[in-house]
Amino acid sequence: MTSFPEQIRIFPLSEVVLFPETMLPLHIFEPRYRELLADALAGDRTIGMVLIKDAEADPLPSVYAVGCAGTIIEHKPFTDGRSLVVLKGTVKFRIRRELDLGKLYRVVEAQALYEGPPPMDQVRSWRNDLREGLRELVKASAGEEGMVERLFDKLDLLAMTNSLCASLPLDVLEKQSLLECPTIERRERLLCELLRFKALEARLGIDGSREADT
Repeated sequence: MTSFPEQIRIFPLSEVVLFPETMLPLHIFEPRYRELLADALAGDRTIGMVLIKDAEADPLPSVYAVGCAGTIIEHKPFTDGRSLVVLKGTVKFRIRRELDLGKLYRVVEAQALYEGPPPMDQVRSWRNDLREGLRELVKASAGEEGMVERLFDKLDLLAMTNSLCASLPLDVLEKQSLLECPTIERRERLLCELLRFKALEARLGIDGSREADT
């Protein structure tokens, strides 16, 4: 297991939650995040994604204590200084305290929150619960039901759970709640509950999603 850095550069956003083993594209253009990117590329290539709690407190908005580290796996620089990067989520972390290192961007002292694999005797039933919940949502939303089987043929339970958490049209606070679940079992159970609730909303014709301004 790769050691987790005691200090991590953070990238606060108001509508994005990163999950382990999922991909996140980012457009880097602000001077502070250009500096963050340059330092990450020169070092461990790690960026900590955290959700903003209080956007009105700019330039130092408060953030949720639990975030997810990501490793830069793709980097495309432009001549005007902007960059496109892709992060791959690695491990959750909890912010212990913020550090003043004289950087334009923010740096925190963080503790890794490693998650163990799901118990093998529970994997089949959890996987079935997730499949049924997603089938119910897709059917209620008049989506393509065959997509569910194709998806479940490709991914294991851990990857499936985190992929659905990241990709489904959930409210950003629902996603943060999923990220903060202490175990994959808790995350899978909460996700199943949310799938059933979203399916009910779809059947009733209720749009429970909130528009994200990214």
